[in-house]
Amino acid sequence: MAIENLPLYKTFSEEQLKMYKPFSRKPDEFSTKIRAYQTPFIYENLEVGDFYEIDVCKGIEFKADTGFITITEDRPIAAVTVIGSGCVARGYNIVEWWDEGESIDNVDNKTVKRLRVDNLNGIHPSVWIHILAKVPFLVESWKNAGIPFNYDYVAHGSVKDDFDLLKKLSLGFYDNMPLAFFENSVHFAVGHGPISTYPKKVTIRCGCKETEDPGSKLERYPGDYAIRLVQVHVIG
Repeated sequence: MAIENLPLYKTFSEEQLKMYKPFSRKPDEFSTKIRAYQTPFIYENLEVGDFYEIDVCKGIEFKADTGFITITEDRPIAAVTVIGSGCVARGYNIVEWWDEGESIDNVDNKTVKRLRVDNLNGIHPSVWIHILAKVPFLVESWKNAGIPFNYDYVAHGSVKDDFDLLKKLSLGFYDNMPLAFFENSVHFAVGHGPISTYPKKVTIRCGCKETEDPGSKLERYPGDYAIRLVQVHVIG
């Protein structure tokens, strides 16, 4: 059924072809170079903020939503690849490239200059899993550092023992305990259009839509997310 007062075009009209004639009818064609940035992301053209921990194995652990990596390049950016893992499941990655003064509040029917990917279920082993599994090299390293290898040292009395931990991490045995240990690799093709060019600056944000450390004194929502490697695809 046709929608009244809403035109449906079978092909481009003469008026449309005339209106958009200045734009090329050929696709953009270019080559790219990949610039790889690794944890701890200490580079002259990078700004990093709102994070909890730096770990060379899992990456920098960012506070959800407000944690960020901002990358400024001397060449146009065509794409960004983010590699990392969540502290819990249902992770998400965001890439933004707003111009100065722009935001979602004043986008005014223009290109929304941000991308988001959800349902990233790769996570890294938490300290709870390390204690539960009594990982030998960690037991030894904590012992050598004079740190008690137990829940009380981390949870300050809010986790009693293995059973209590399993109950809390599974939300009272209502849900599965997160054990999906793998990384997420997310590729963002940065958008552009006839009136907007490829950016030279992008900001990466992240988080997890699950409660982290449930039942302990460290409980928080949304959960944190660790980024280990960022690859920026620049044009030319």
